[in-house]
Amino acid sequence: MKIISGEEMRELERMTEESLKIPASFLMERAGLAVVLALEQELGDLSGKSFLVLCGTGNNGGDGLVVARNLLDHTDMVSCVIVGEEERMTNLTRENLERLRLLGVDVKKFGVDIDLDGLAEMIKRSDVIVDALLGTGSRGEVRNPLSDIINLVNLYAGYVVSVDLPSGLECDTGRILGMAIKANLTVTFVLPKPCHVLFPGRELTGKLKVANIGIPRSLCESMNLKRSIITKSHVKRILPERKKDSHKKTFGTLLVIAGSRQYLGAPILTCLGALRIGCGYVRLLSCEEVGRLAVGREPGLVFTSIDGDSFSLKELDLALELAQESDAIVLGPGLTNREHVCEFVMNFLMQIDKPVLIDADGLNCISKNVDVLNSVRAPVIITPHPGEFARLVKQPTEQVKYNYLLAERFALDHNVIVVLKGATTIVTDGKNTYYNLVGNTSLAKAGSGDVLSGVIGGFLAQGVAPTEACVLGVYVHGLASEKYSMREGTMLVSELVDLIPYAVEEVAR
Repeated sequence: MKIISGEEMRELERMTEESLKIPASFLMERAGLAVVLALEQELGDLSGKSFLVLCGTGNNGGDGLVVARNLLDHTDMVSCVIVGEEERMTNLTRENLERLRLLGVDVKKFGVDIDLDGLAEMIKRSDVIVDALLGTGSRGEVRNPLSDIINLVNLYAGYVVSVDLPSGLECDTGRILGMAIKANLTVTFVLPKPCHVLFPGRELTGKLKVANIGIPRSLCESMNLKRSIITKSHVKRILPERKKDSHKKTFGTLLVIAGSRQYLGAPILTCLGALRIGCGYVRLLSCEEVGRLAVGREPGLVFTSIDGDSFSLKELDLALELAQESDAIVLGPGLTNREHVCEFVMNFLMQIDKPVLIDADGLNCISKNVDVLNSVRAPVIITPHPGEFARLVKQPTEQVKYNYLLAERFALDHNVIVVLKGATTIVTDGKNTYYNLVGNTSLAKAGSGDVLSGVIGGFLAQGVAPTEACVLGVYVHGLASEKYSMREGTMLVSELVDLIPYAVEEVAR
């Protein structure tokens, strides 16, 4: 499913009105009705419920006024409060306010007919609050009286439905603009917005329903939107086929260059992740201590030992030789970022011509000279968590978390695919961007990223195109965590590895 930004949505509405002669008033009418239908689906019979509709002065408030009018077909217990000056209303919002008044609804003006205490009582008495205060055009910090009103809703409301997005969220980032509504249900129009899939907005959105309001699908497709939510139907199409007449090399050879005496477990998890998604031949190049543990855990691993406890330039020729015999490479988990290791990583990258995934310490090693990525002669995937990405781009972690625009720019500048890990993982090659919503907090544990590297690397070795290997990998990895039947967070990372086959099976069905 595609994602649409606030600006793209406004352009789509403009095109609908200008090229198809479908007026904005028609779209507003459909939007308001869609919210009522969604409430009926979620709550059942609305006739015994009381509603308080909170409306701003923009078109989001106009949608809310249409909601209020359509609710009157179900119940007489509909109240409406306008926040803001009528003089500042958009024409469509003013027209719908007049229609509501003609129906005899008592519409109160906040600050004139009702104060905060009175509004608090109305919120407490109402079964459902309809939030139509702020829409996709919100910019800057939410100020009083809106911030006080939002606080009252969050304190006292029993059930909240937000129109298009929870008021106080920034549409294109999911960032809270000082104070934001926490909704039980959000009904958005045409397509989801970034704030619905990126935290903290994703959490405040509650259950998301996407409503058709009369904009033709062909018009949406004509915009060539470049951002999407990863869906099961998408990944099912790219899951590698398992032909009967096959052998181990049919399913790819993955070289994992990872580990050190300091970090023994990471490379093992990477190798197991690759084997679990069907890679036919996984070779681990690491120190002797890692190798003994790895082969003890899974004798099917092929192990080659280096001299010493970590990598240096003396292992370069061996690593390049093994790379030539492989279909894809994972570089980085558990390497450490000591100077001689970084020297090895930089020289290795400049000489390979096979697809490579760089993770963990591999990323830390190149953080002082990210331009080395532009020298690699083969597809490159990087899989940073926000801290690692912050080091790559020389920005604070909070500035890079869920920052898809920054990830897209980095991908284009360095000709790489970025997998920016998080509760919503972002995959981008700079031209197309994908959001993974599958997974849970069991993945917030050391080692889960090492498994992901192996999963993506295993698909890459099987011939899946690099971007699609990332999309498929993050989905399967996330889905595996959802297969754990006990409380979130109690899963061992080794158990995550063993749940991968169940996730693959679900994708294949």
